[in-house]
Amino acid sequence: MPLRRIAVLATAACTMTIAACGSGEQPESQPQTPSPPAAAPAVVGIRTAPTGDYLVDASGRTLYLFTKDEPGTSRCVDQCVAQWPPLTGAPQAGPGVDAAQLGTVNRPDGGQQITFAGKPLYYFAQDNAAGDIKGQDKMHVWYLVNPAGEAIKTAAPTG
Repeated sequence: MPLRRIAVLATAACTMTIAACGSGEQPESQPQTPSPPAAAPAVVGIRTAPTGDYLVDASGRTLYLFTKDEPGTSRCVDQCVAQWPPLTGAPQAGPGVDAAQLGTVNRPDGGQQITFAGKPLYYFAQDNAAGDIKGQDKMHVWYLVNPAGEAIKTAAPTG
């Protein structure tokens, strides 16, 4: 085969290879990396009670703050989380809640937790229904959170 014909065939083969690879299509053999799922929205709302207005989730479950937390830092880890599960998800303000006060913090265990006014928010495991406030003033460090982001330090009503 003449040298000139080999050069022409080689050039044609290279051109087709470049065209196939440069088309912008990804080869089917390479798996696509799925994007992580979006966090479910966690709506923070307000409930009115004799103790004053306080923060709740979309189901009316009470939210608490832990006075031993520092702004932007959760100190409730390990066994504490079993009794005081963190509020997680994508923070969303319900009626009357200042959306600018909502945020998230990285937890020591690797997850993210919703904050209000920089304070991590928690549930109390013994609150069984909407409106339960069994965690109020627990050990004098767990409190309901008012719409300004402050602890409500009045004792829970008994009876």
